[in-house]
Amino acid sequence: AAAAAASQAVAALGSEIRELKQSLVKAGFSSSDINRHPDVVAKVKALQDLKTSLSEDDPGRDEAFFARQRAEKEARVRSEKALAKDQQRELQAAEAKAPRPLVQRKIFHLFEYTGSGPSFHYEPPPRLNAAQCGFGMPGGGGGAAAAAACPAVYVTEKWDGTTMQATSSHVFKRLDLWGARRGKAADPAQRYDLKLLAWRGVETEGLWRGLDFVDADKRVAQAITRYLPCFSKLDDNLCVYFEVVHTEINATYRAMPDFADLRVFDFSRSTSPGTGEFLPFEETIRLAEKFGLPLVGWYRREKLCAEEMWEELAAAAGQHYTTAPAPLEGFVVRECGSGARVAKARVEHLQNVV
Repeated sequence: AAAAAASQAVAALGSEIRELKQSLVKAGFSSSDINRHPDVVAKVKALQDLKTSLSEDDPGRDEAFFARQRAEKEARVRSEKALAKDQQRELQAAEAKAPRPLVQRKIFHLFEYTGSGPSFHYEPPPRLNAAQCGFGMPGGGGGAAAAAACPAVYVTEKWDGTTMQATSSHVFKRLDLWGARRGKAADPAQRYDLKLLAWRGVETEGLWRGLDFVDADKRVAQAITRYLPCFSKLDDNLCVYFEVVHTEINATYRAMPDFADLRVFDFSRSTSPGTGEFLPFEETIRLAEKFGLPLVGWYRREKLCAEEMWEELAAAAGQHYTTAPAPLEGFVVRECGSGARVAKARVEHLQNVV
């Protein structure tokens, strides 16, 4: 009887403490002030004294409480691990069946360069890296040949982000298979692969699946979830390419609280799984607007000029993106019309020049 009475007293005093804390919260007290409040301190002391009179196996004892907490936590961890395994198997099965779109291409530097690693930089005087990117023409020339070497181009913002791509039914993250290890003879076409992050289909009743999985990157989900309906409307043979940008993924955006978004920079049209062609940037502009997807900033130059692009890159060192107050990483230069030439220029590689 005494043990039962002690247990009831502990339960009653515990309820009193909870009610007192709730009343103090309503009165505007902070958590730390509540815990230091004289009435709370006195009742907590009385509760601890009461607990010493409980029998060893009483569930009201602190030892029993903490044991229950540990057991509940362990059970949650086991359940979460089992769920993650099931979801991983489901994702792998979906990836095995997913039609592979054209993987985002390797883009070479616009300017001639020298050095490697920390010493890499664009080498003055400004010269186009004709051997790799196709822009420019060794030995000079005039007329139509010169126009073809230095055509009209779109200069687009190069966003610092996580490169991804999506079709109407699948969202992929691009993987860099080389990482920091690359050989001079390595084929750039073999550098990238894809990892499935989300998908939809008949088996999901048309709903997107994967972004809410236990092991899914919640930051990516924050950036792209609102665009899933836009992806769903894409033509079956279209693939959109974009950078995921987020306050907690990219150091560039650390000064932008709660920033989570994407910026489109390319589209392709497939002819069969894994093959197809990248579309002219004019078409990318049109399609991004059609499907309600945010596009990188851009402008058009009627003629590509190495000296002028060098000057514009130098000026970009103090500029922000047109749609975000963050330092501009650089530019991607894209040939106008049906030309397929494309090249990149990064501010940091110009600044390294001494």
